[in-house]
Amino acid sequence: MKIAGIILFIAGLILLGFNITGLFKSLRNEDLYNEVTPYKDDITVTFQEVKKQWNKRSDESDKEFALRANQLINNAMAHYWKDEGIKKYYMHVPVWENYLLTLKQTLTGKKKYEFRNYRKAVERGVGICSQPCIALQDLLLANNIEADLWDIWGHIVVDARFVDGSRYTLDPDYGKYVPHGMEQIMSDPELVREWYADQDAVYADHITEHRNTEDIVRLYEKDRNRIYHMNKGFEDFSYVAVWIIPFLLMLPFMIVKIKK
Repeated sequence: MKIAGIILFIAGLILLGFNITGLFKSLRNEDLYNEVTPYKDDITVTFQEVKKQWNKRSDESDKEFALRANQLINNAMAHYWKDEGIKKYYMHVPVWENYLLTLKQTLTGKKKYEFRNYRKAVERGVGICSQPCIALQDLLLANNIEADLWDIWGHIVVDARFVDGSRYTLDPDYGKYVPHGMEQIMSDPELVREWYADQDAVYADHITEHRNTEDIVRLYEKDRNRIYHMNKGFEDFSYVAVWIIPFLLMLPFMIVKIKK
């Protein structure tokens, strides 16, 4: 029993060490600003700048904030999700960030992880269309703006709902928005055409084949479009549990020492 207590205490210290290390490390690799991506001027703001801007201002309406948040996340995240960047850009969550998420990824065999929390997603700064949309939805919900994720033929967008009953469809991956909700758009996909009219300008010069405005209009057609669910519960729980578990492991040894 004494040996078991010592082993558990050491294990707790190791896990606690991971957590403390994580307090001094960032998920954002500065090489990201030089990474080649499909988009022109893909990432233009630092994480420190983003943190100063992601809170809703007192003089800002919900609609104004939603549009600003959409553009902010577009400017703060690079369209990048290549296998060769898994370790470099922490797509496999490192143990110093959250050893429970690391364990979950290892057990499920998933090489890449999309953060549900907007702070973590934006800090890391990489992802394809789903990751910036997940981040934007979480940011909007945190500011009491209702929002759903939608999968439109494999491209993800955010349907934001405001107290006056109006809706915006937000596309932080492309940095676009449409001042209509998904139901209205699916009944008339032509509503999105003017808002994606300059789609060609999104892409970097080295990209010769890409989605054009006509392709985007077709994406919004009703067939196969569905609400995209992303469970946030385990991630939220894990960021609390990673601190509780080490102390629980260390507790038996500490109790024995105190009783002596």
